[in-house]
Amino acid sequence: MSVKARLGRATMVEGVKDVLAYARAAYRGVVRKRARPARGGQAGAQKHVLMIDDLVPDPLFGAGYPRAFAIVQSLVTAGHRVSFYPMRSSPADIDRMTTAFAGAVLFHPGAGARGLRRLLWTHGADVDSLFISRPMPMAAFVQAGWQAGAKAGRRSAQVVYDAEAVLAPREARRRALFDTRWSDQDYQAAIADELAVARTADAVTAVGEGDAATIRSVLDAPVFVLPHPVAIRAGTAPFGDRQDFLFVGRLTGSSSQSPNIDSVTWFLTAVMPVLDSLIGTGYRLHVVGRVESAEIEALASDRVVLHGVVEDLQPLYDRCRVFVAPTRYAAGIPLKVVEAMGEGIPCVVTPLLADQLALPQPGTAQPETGQPHDVPADIKAGDAGARQFAEDCARLYTDQAAWQAARDSGTAHVTRCFSQQAFDTVLHDVLRQGDRPRDAQGVPFSQSIR
Repeated sequence: MSVKARLGRATMVEGVKDVLAYARAAYRGVVRKRARPARGGQAGAQKHVLMIDDLVPDPLFGAGYPRAFAIVQSLVTAGHRVSFYPMRSSPADIDRMTTAFAGAVLFHPGAGARGLRRLLWTHGADVDSLFISRPMPMAAFVQAGWQAGAKAGRRSAQVVYDAEAVLAPREARRRALFDTRWSDQDYQAAIADELAVARTADAVTAVGEGDAATIRSVLDAPVFVLPHPVAIRAGTAPFGDRQDFLFVGRLTGSSSQSPNIDSVTWFLTAVMPVLDSLIGTGYRLHVVGRVESAEIEALASDRVVLHGVVEDLQPLYDRCRVFVAPTRYAAGIPLKVVEAMGEGIPCVVTPLLADQLALPQPGTAQPETGQPHDVPADIKAGDAGARQFAEDCARLYTDQAAWQAARDSGTAHVTRCFSQQAFDTVLHDVLRQGDRPRDAQGVPFSQSIR
């Protein structure tokens, strides 16, 4: 009974906090309505952008968070006022990111959906644009039922849904490998369910053109491709000063749930024996990333070096001759491949990743056309897919001319598609979308699909 009473009091306290938050918001709304002009004004002016995500934008988290860090950095550099609400965070996370951005970003403590609702009602009226990443935070935002400025007679704040990566195609490929394959109806239903939370968004961003096309097939909102910005590092080591192969990725879970674990396992068990027959055994595979997998730990040896988390990858980028990404199911785009190409190390990737990056791989069978949930060509090929991957590795490892050509091609691709300038331009266009005139329902006129 004592525990029950304490729980009841805690629930009542939380309810009182919510009521007070709503009251404060109502009062502030009246004050702002009298004191501030309508939203809008000059296109491209500085804005207050509230970013909402699962976690703080720490690049060490991987899984799209390096891109989140780049978004915040670009907004700050452009002179926008940026606030950030992580759905969950620790004080150490907040302190670390506050220091990383030199205090230029206000990080709110993460307190789940309830904390987000309070934040919106107490401070939301000051926000010009909300940049909400991933499905769970977007669902929490929709459930909060908040509409900035609508009751005050002003246009509402712009809501941007950053899909980052559409997960249904990845799940379809995973099922083709480890589970029961989806039917056409199941696949379309999965995509519709995943994107349902974004139906109220004013604009949507995606990390790659493939995901953008999928989103456009479901939503009417303008869709922008916002990939990860990567800088080209000049003066890296030449072919003759390098040896060994390099893989980078977080290794936690199991092969059936982690694309990275499946990648390393497939490379070591299916590709490496073929590669040994082609170039001998005088090379090693360097694996970088957090390892929390018995499968991977069991495969460690003198030729498979597990480095764990490495904050400065440049020495390994300069030491290794070829970067491998033997990924068989994944979503979005492989940022680790883009970064490796920017660091001047040639990459061997599967047809899936080549397709995601729009990067043709000479000598590699291209993915089949058709629905994304089809059984992929590299999966159907079985041992033939492993042999092709091994042959590509062997060619770049032993042929200096092929190595240099692949390196130059990768650098050119990064310069063309993943430069900081291109990233900043797209992000600016996304925010400018919120300045477009709107109809009576608040929908922007002349929504251009990008």
